[in-house]
Amino acid sequence: MDWEKFKEYFHESWWVKMKPFIESDECEAIYKHLKFESKRGKTIAPLSSNVFRCFKETPLDNLNVVLLGMCPYHTVRSGEPVADGLLFGCSVTGNIQPSLEQFYSGVERELYDGLCLNAVKGPDVSYLSKQGVLMLNAALTVEANKAGSHNDLWQPFIKYLMEEVFAYTGAPIVFIGKDAEKYKKYTSPLSWNFCVSHPASASYKNIDWDTEGVFGKVNKILMDNNGIKIEWLELLPF
Repeated sequence: MDWEKFKEYFHESWWVKMKPFIESDECEAIYKHLKFESKRGKTIAPLSSNVFRCFKETPLDNLNVVLLGMCPYHTVRSGEPVADGLLFGCSVTGNIQPSLEQFYSGVERELYDGLCLNAVKGPDVSYLSKQGVLMLNAALTVEANKAGSHNDLWQPFIKYLMEEVFAYTGAPIVFIGKDAEKYKKYTSPLSWNFCVSHPASASYKNIDWDTEGVFGKVNKILMDNNGIKIEWLELLPF
């Protein structure tokens, strides 16, 4: 198979690091499974063009922080997958999901003392990608209406990222939820790692998501080492 065709799905800065995995038997197993399931009539989220979207939106040479969550949204609306290829993103259908609402509210409480009147809070989270935040799911695909169905399938890929890519970037990694936290063991002992609960869990329990101050902590690391910070909410000028 001509794996070079996958190159278009990544920003060019990722390709040297990604190529060994893309050409591996493990990647071929992922591809064959997804192709087989699609031929069986299974609906896979997100759209195939968005599976590797986070690696297109955030160049490796601009990587500042990694947010690793759980699987993509498994829901479908009007025939379209809600997942858009970015962690928490739901820009395909435009319907803001409870997890994203909890994310916005958690950031607002932590960094803005509650109400932030000029925050956009839309379904598109690419404003974070453009700041060097890799919005990564712990599985890049999921079968429609079957949450977590592809978690095991993508485990070799996420493990590869932790050991062969992120270990050399120095970027802080935030593990969001238990599906993400299991990958912490593959990180460099010298890396900055943070573990927090997933916003979905807070939604299920009908409570506010506790960020545990993680976004402020990450910004302090970035400011101390690189002189930058992430604007965790998309703000409009007053």
